[in-house]
Amino acid sequence: MKLLSILLFTFALLTDTHISTSNPKPMEDLQRSIEDINRNSDIEFVILTGDLSESGDRASLEAIKQALDQINVPYYAASGNHETTWSESGVMDFTRVFGDSRFAFSHAGAYFIGFNSGPVIRMADGHVAPQDIAWLRHNLDSVSAAGSETPIFVFTHYPLRNGDVDNWYEVTDVLREHNVQCVMGGHYHRNLIFDCDGITDVLNRSNLRGNDTINGYSIISVTDSIRFYERTPSTSTQHYSTLLNTTQPWLTLPFGKKEYAPSD
Repeated sequence: MKLLSILLFTFALLTDTHISTSNPKPMEDLQRSIEDINRNSDIEFVILTGDLSESGDRASLEAIKQALDQINVPYYAASGNHETTWSESGVMDFTRVFGDSRFAFSHAGAYFIGFNSGPVIRMADGHVAPQDIAWLRHNLDSVSAAGSETPIFVFTHYPLRNGDVDNWYEVTDVLREHNVQCVMGGHYHRNLIFDCDGITDVLNRSNLRGNDTINGYSIISVTDSIRFYERTPSTSTQHYSTLLNTTQPWLTLPFGKKEYAPSD
């Protein structure tokens, strides 16, 4: 399978929604984004990269799922630190409500994989569990065996770098063996780009409005390049394809076959 055979696809990324039973504003922001996504037919799926809830409690997670089930395209969610160590259940309530704390799927000739990177101890660095690394390796080996040209997009909450994830190198060692285009996530609540062991790691803005009057989220469009847009929800029914043609991406990355040097 050649990269040139990849069809154009566009998806939305929501992160750090921080839904709480005691604060209605984050849910208002999430509902606004969902309604905006549903008005625009160019979005093919939605990915959520952790900290969906503020406290990781069952009631908040169930409210989030009820809201997300309104999305008229598939959505996929990985957990964050607020679901891992802010929660009394660890990540178990997230898994019970959403079915898993990780995801993997294929779309338009590309492969998408996301997993938990929450810390073992509250306020410690993030950590990717051995079983998740084994799962990651198994999935990526299977994808590459089927077609080494298959572009892979990876999703975590934390960036995979020193100071954020304590065993980042165990994860990047696995990723560097494959055609990983980039890693995407959140956690910092703003748009940032890092080099993580030679792999581009893109952090995206929080869905929360913060000090603004309205919230926002991310749109990623993949054609000959990977383009990242920041979207402010509106009542417009104008298609994203038209909107994106009149909006400058905040980041553009090359799209193609990636070759990483062997890890030291």
